[in-house]
Amino acid sequence: MSFIYQKLISNLVQNGWEIENYSSGWTALFKENRILLFLTYLPKQQIPPLPIDPQIQRAEAFLFCPEGLNSKDLDQSVLSSIQSWFIDLQTGYVFPYPPNPKQKTWDWLMTYLNTSAQDSLNPDFANAEINHTYTKKHIPYITFVLAVLNLIVFILMTLAGGSTSERNLIIFGAKVNELILEGQVWRFFTSMFIHIGFFHLAFNLYALWMLGSFCEERFGRKRFLLIYLFTGITGSIFSFLFTDALSAGASGAIFGLLGALVPYAWKKPQLWKSGLGKNLIVIIIINLGLGLIQPGIDIYAHLGGLICGLAFGFLFP
Repeated sequence: MSFIYQKLISNLVQNGWEIENYSSGWTALFKENRILLFLTYLPKQQIPPLPIDPQIQRAEAFLFCPEGLNSKDLDQSVLSSIQSWFIDLQTGYVFPYPPNPKQKTWDWLMTYLNTSAQDSLNPDFANAEINHTYTKKHIPYITFVLAVLNLIVFILMTLAGGSTSERNLIIFGAKVNELILEGQVWRFFTSMFIHIGFFHLAFNLYALWMLGSFCEERFGRKRFLLIYLFTGITGSIFSFLFTDALSAGASGAIFGLLGALVPYAWKKPQLWKSGLGKNLIVIIIINLGLGLIQPGIDIYAHLGGLICGLAFGFLFP
């Protein structure tokens, strides 16, 4: 049993919490209408059933992992009905399951560790990011601006006669190889903000908002914008080099964000263990596969953005 586990329970009891130990290994603490469950968890261990008590459905479980954990450990059917918190004692990272970063239960629980207790912790754990992500909410300004720019361009194209009109696509700056060869290299940039039809726009805006918000918070606004623009331009260049088809869209930049996140997650144990990196790889493979079998998808732009994004992901800490 870890020191932090023992100290938390001891301090909770000293603060008026009632304790009950179960033969299954669970320790329950009760105070007023609140119930906390504690358990020491080892990798690949079968988590014992929850105590038989109608009130347990209102409990929150804290599983202390002295040997660390991986993403597969988080998916436990026994805990499906309650909010659980896995504490990796090797890194100090906390993983809520189901994912619920808005709750501050862990921060509250840590207040029961007094200063002397914190000083006695393993140095690696004491210096770890035990506060999880409960800092001031990040507002993705750059992501919002990029999404609005794409939307404005689409509206202007629609008013001018439609975003699927080849004439409009050329006027607004789609990638057209012949015109680029004549000197219109700015099309490598402008084509990133043009979309061919509503569904093309809707899919990319959704992907931009989901990935962009996360990347902007993780990389910082300046680096996020750098990644987005450079991967988008690289995607356009790959498209120019390998296909003569007219091309437009933010897909190269979207794949760039996906690519940047893979090495970023790989370098962050808490993210890789959460399954983020592996899930990103699956998403990339599926979407590249769709690009190979579906007509009208510029897979070269996707590959260009992806390769550039991977490079940025390894470059930035």
